[in-house]
Formats: sequence, C-alpha cells, structure tokens
Amino acid sequence: MSERVAVALDYGQTQARFWVSEECLTRPMPPWPQANELSDVRAAVRQALESPIDFPPLRQALTPDDALAIVVHEQYRSLPDLLVPLLEHVEQAGVSLERVTLLCPPRLPEVAPPPWREELPEKCAAIRVEEHEPTNRARLCYLAGTRAGRRLYLNRTLVEADQVIVVGPACYDPVMGYGGGRAALFPALADETVRREFARGLVEGPPTIRGNRRLEESGEVSWLLGVPFWLAAIPGRGDRVHAVLAGPEGSIAPRVWQMLESVQQYRFAYRAEVVVTALSGEPRWLSFDDLTRALAAAARVVQPGGKIIALAPINAATLGPAARQLGQFDDLVTLLAQARRDYLADWQSIWHLAVAQRRASLFVYGSLPEELVLQMHATPIRSLEEIQRILDHCESCIFLPDGHRSNPIIMGTRSAYSQADPDRTTTS
Repeated sequence: MSERVAVALDYGQTQARFWVSEECLTRPMPPWPQANELSDVRAAVRQALESPIDFPPLRQALTPDDALAIVVHEQYRSLPDLLVPLLEHVEQAGVSLERVTLLCPPRLPEVAPPPWREELPEKCAAIRVEEHEPTNRARLCYLAGTRAGRRLYLNRTLVEADQVIVVGPACYDPVMGYGGGRAALFPALADETVRREFARGLVEGPPTIRGNRRLEESGEVSWLLGVPFWLAAIPGRGDRVHAVLAGPEGSIAPRVWQMLESVQQYRFAYRAEVVVTALSGEPRWLSFDDLTRALAAAARVVQPGGKIIALAPINAATLGPAARQLGQFDDLVTLLAQARRDYLADWQSIWHLAVAQRRASLFVYGSLPEELVLQMHATPIRSLEEIQRILDHCESCIFLPDGHRSNPIIMGTRSAYSQADPDRTTTS
C-alpha cells in the first residue's frame, strides 16, 4: 500500500486538509514553487506608478485640467489597495478628485457589488462612480472605425476622457484568452450589440492568446483610445497579490500574461477521476460566477464521468437573473438556451455550469442552500469528511487551487504517460 500524503487546499479564509495515497495523487508538472506574494500592496503600487514600464512616472503625464476615466474591476478584493495609492498619485499631479470618474462594467441586476467603496478614504466620496449602460445610446460615443470596418461605439465617459487608466487584476477569460487591460475596455465598455457578439465566443478549452482575433481587435481599440495606462495586479492565492506592474497597456501586457501563466497555469500529465477545487479569500468578494468558472476549469482535467468537488463559501445573493431560474428548468441545456435567447446578464455562468455537468458528477460543499445545489444538478456535501471518503475510494485525483482563476491543462493520457515511464505512477 502506497504512502498517504497530506494535501492542503485554501478554502474561504481557512484551509481544508485531506489525505490521499501517493499513487493516487496527480501533481502538476513541473510542480510550481510557492509564488512570492507582496507584503505591502500599496507600497508596491506606489513604486510601480513612480517607475512604470516604458513610461515616465504617471503624474508627469497628467495636468490639473485633465478629466480621468479610471476603469475598475469591482469584484477584485485588492481593488481598494490599488485605488488608494493611485488616487494619491493623481492628486500629486494637481488633478482634483472631482475630475475623476471610476468607471465600472455593467453589474448583475439585483446583485449588490462588493463593498470596495467602503474601504476608500472619506475624501474619495467626491469621486463619481459610473456603471456602464451598453443599451443607453445617450451614454455611448462614436470613437472610430476598425481596420475590419466595425464602427466603434464605446462608453462616452471613456471616449471623452483626457487620460484612461485601467485598474485591476490580470485574469484568464474564456473568450479573450486573457482578461484585464484591453479587455476591460473592449468589449466590456462597448455597446450591447458588440458585447453580445463577443460573449458568443466562449470556448471550453484552455484560454489562449495565440490567433485570438477578438483579443487582437481589442488591442486595436486600445490603440485608438490612445494606449491607456494599466495598473495591473497579478493575483496570488486567495486575496493576496503576487505582483503589481504599471505602464502603457501595449507595453506591459506580454509581461503580465507571462507572469500570470507562471503562477496560475497548471499542467497535468493526464486526467483524474476526482478533481477537488476551492475558492479562497474573503467570502464577501466571491460570487456564484466564481463557482461556475471553477467547475468549468476542473472539467478540463477530470475524466469523463468522473467527479468534481468544489469548496465554495459563496452567498446565494450573488446569483444573477439566469441563475435565479435554476429551479424552473429540468435541465441546464434548456435554461442555457433560454438565458442566451433573452441575453440574461449571467448566462455565461449557466454555460460554465452546463459544461462541467456534462463532463462529470458535481459536488458542492459550502454555504449555498442545499436546495439550490440540487437545482444546479449537483450533490450537496455537508462535511469535509464526506469529501475524504470520496478520495479514499478513487483511483486518481487532482487538487486545483482557486479554480475560478486557474488555467489547468492536460498534457496527454495516463496510458501514454505510463508507457513512456512504466516505473512511475505519479507526476513529479
């Protein structure tokens, strides 16, 4: 009988620990070292703004008369730690905070955003916060035509700003390959027609930038806007930050993507019968969409007909309009068709869920009501001991930290791997 090893998985603001046999555990290859994480994010932001990549200190590019559009990612836990030093830097350039607009992508109907504004200093109350309205023609503005002939209508505040700054994390995206940066501008702040067109480009495979025409078009739009400045965070585990970079979007994007892959891309030799994933960090900043993204990522590395177990400390209040209809349909495919036809704001969450459910049996442990988990066509798990019992009887397993952010990739098959090295039963 092979030796049993302990595997720890961050879950919410705590940690779950499981025991599995060494021959059962499929490790990433090569095993990534623990990524360094910043002890003082705000200090790292100040340094990045003073020494951007291919750019002078940001304040030297600003004048007191400038109107600034700062595009923010509301769901990112470290947003206040990025914004506060940025706004201080802007004030050093003589720009009044009254000339700053914090621009957010459309929110889910009837879902409150995380409490990021509560963590800003009192003086920031004067800053205007605008939610993009892609169907409101009065709040859209013509920018230009692309090389392919598309007439660009983007958020008016964005187009009319003297300086555009994107603030938020680098992340994987099932349409664009990579989110953040240019993708936070286009299609996120485009008109409704364009947003719908891009949303239909979802792919089940690993996100990629190679040959991604949508990402290339987004880069063209970024250039037409004057090459916005990007204050980018590379997320670490949970709410932590691995690194902060700043500079023109076109200059830092390749470095950001490379760094993101180094800390959040996992390569496995072959699929596993059981995949255990978890969402870590403060639960108030986690959402139902995070859960479905984690399930879809796990589906890429699970054996057909296997089991996906998700540890998700999320609140049912984060369900969007499509997810709130889960109990009204007998199957996810029918709900997905309805949500896509009506273009409900969170239909992509249902798509992620349907992709995972088609691949494997789903199990969810966390704070969601059991009735809702059943409506997801998943099995509610009441204790970590239940998960341990599943692991005790499986032939192979993968642990996927922060599945909603990770990019897991399968390199081959178990039979091919065994033939290449018959003496090995697990990856190194």
